[in-house]
Amino acid sequence: MAILVLTSLVALCVVVVTVFKVLINSKSGNPRCNDFDTLQAVTRAHASPLSRIPNAGWGAGYSRLIWAFRQEYRGNATLQLPKLHETLGPLVRIGPNELSFYSIDIYNTVHKVNSGFVKDPRNYGEFVQDEHPALFSITDPQEHAKRRRILGQLFSRSNVEKLEGLMLYHIDEFISAVRKRSISFDVGPACRALEADIISEFSFGEALSAISTWSKGEEVALVSKNDEKATFLPLEYDEWTYKAWVRNKDPDRKSQFPNLLNVMVSAGVPTQTALSEAKENLGPGTDTTSASLAHILYALSWNPTYQQKLYQDLASRGFPTDFNTLENIPRLRACVKEGIRWAGASVAMLPRVVPQGGVELCGKFVPGGTIVTSSPVWYLRDKYAYPNPELFNPYRWIDDSGLYTTEDVLRDKFYVAFSKGANTCIANHFSYLELYMGVAKIVANFEISPANESHRPAQVTGLNNADWQPVQLPKRKEWVSAVVTEPLLIKTVSRRHI
Repeated sequence: MAILVLTSLVALCVVVVTVFKVLINSKSGNPRCNDFDTLQAVTRAHASPLSRIPNAGWGAGYSRLIWAFRQEYRGNATLQLPKLHETLGPLVRIGPNELSFYSIDIYNTVHKVNSGFVKDPRNYGEFVQDEHPALFSITDPQEHAKRRRILGQLFSRSNVEKLEGLMLYHIDEFISAVRKRSISFDVGPACRALEADIISEFSFGEALSAISTWSKGEEVALVSKNDEKATFLPLEYDEWTYKAWVRNKDPDRKSQFPNLLNVMVSAGVPTQTALSEAKENLGPGTDTTSASLAHILYALSWNPTYQQKLYQDLASRGFPTDFNTLENIPRLRACVKEGIRWAGASVAMLPRVVPQGGVELCGKFVPGGTIVTSSPVWYLRDKYAYPNPELFNPYRWIDDSGLYTTEDVLRDKFYVAFSKGANTCIANHFSYLELYMGVAKIVANFEISPANESHRPAQVTGLNNADWQPVQLPKRKEWVSAVVTEPLLIKTVSRRHI
């Protein structure tokens, strides 16, 4: 109720400020300028081409804030917009010059290579660190392509395969830490610690020691505060990254694996820009993959039969750790793809600017300069492409035997977990390898079970395979990343052969 009142007050303030500006300018002898601004705002709200598109809320034509403040504050905007689209159609106006769209065909048009739809500088500028844009926040297509070519030296499929040893070292450390725990634990922070160590060593040539800290019942502040990166960071963050950079430059310090800082500086990228790229890599690289891994392990904990069959698949291949073998184990591949889809860890809207001359979308003319935006997670939850999308079910991807991957054109068309086109997430191969190795090693070493059997998911008629019980998506809020609002508690028992 308090939020509703506050939202109404904010909307009222917008109107009051507008009127106040008119009065001030009138007294200053220059009313025409403000009269023109006011007329322009009214015209834009009610007589522009966008006025023919349904509004998300009563004030959307005047200010995005009027409609979105309450939803953004609660972490519900990306949860509520798809519901509005169901009622209002594929295009919804969410601001004076901004449209939300929910259409996979529009998504493909906007995000294809050389589409002409560039990133919205207003939005992506918020992610720039220390005035040095990283790949994610670069809006100029040519600069983006240049930076992407440099980073491709690390993130290409062939180069990611060379990082198996780095990942294996930290996964083995994680396995040892889990084995020493005699009680149930929240798998969310545990997986965050694992991914933080992997991505920090990959980015800076030095791990955060988050696994060691987690094993003592604590969490590294840089990791636990990661959800607050947009507004708050511990002072230790800049201090740690600077010290890691200094140590990384030491010529006597040998590293077994390549790291992002060295590769970028060797390519002629300025030091501060390289540091910004490494910092930007640490946050999303930790949050998204760790959330997917935690959700997969939580779902597996409720399904011992599937776990055992996956274990047998791994055992029959000698418990592999290489990319090619792991991704060709159907049960493992199904778990990982479904985990990425189900967790939907990266929920941010991806605003783009309509190119000059405008474009027709769904039979409506949208002028050049209009912002159009959508979230990849909506397509991962589409009820037509993924029936009962809130349920984790690996049999979306494999046949009943678990031995063969199935074909499904609609399912695959909507699978935009890493987006598309020139802005496809450059770390997608890196993330897949982390997940394949993480799930495989944990299942090889432990039998996983839920910490609280009383929370067992309800049976779903017609969806239960002989060896799989679908699991309901945990409660969450969504800002830039999804934040689970309840612990994902599991127990582990070491397997005898290890």
